[in-house]
Amino acid sequence: MKLYKLIFVANAFLLLISICLTNKEITLGEILINLTGKNIQLDLPDWVSYCIYFSIPILTTWYGTTKFYKLDPTEIKEENITEIESASSTFLPTFFAYVFVGLSINSVASLIFIYIAVTILCFCAEIYLYNPIFHVLGYRYYFVTAGNHKVLIMTKKEIKLREICEFKRIGQINDFTYIDIEK
Repeated sequence: MKLYKLIFVANAFLLLISICLTNKEITLGEILINLTGKNIQLDLPDWVSYCIYFSIPILTTWYGTTKFYKLDPTEIKEENITEIESASSTFLPTFFAYVFVGLSINSVASLIFIYIAVTILCFCAEIYLYNPIFHVLGYRYYFVTAGNHKVLIMTKKEIKLREICEFKRIGQINDFTYIDIEK
């Protein structure tokens, strides 16, 4: 589970870095010059750099989702579920936080400091899995009440108001969070 924590945090922060680089209009050519110390000319429009920046967190998040099947599966039967409610709007402020933090970073030193501080916060508060890219990939967040327990489930199922469904194969990410791994 610690590996999944690391994957979730890394993917979320790749998005933060992409937003920061795009906001500061830093292109791939500038990055190559800074890394190599050589004047390497890339004749690419700026938008190509920005598209690459955003494709990296999307692809790494998608790749991470392909490994969810390795989580230990469990299930929540329909007869045990008393309520399912959308949790997506609960995490909307967290999603916007990525954007605002990425837009407010002024330097590489600030980026590194914020990256470390937010990583510690995310690990302690277990908010590392609220990555907006999961929405792009079709995942939705739901609070599911079964018996005396209320858990968060990430699923690609579109669950309507007052609809009760069964989760036949879910993987446990932490004590209160599961992801639907049923194909």
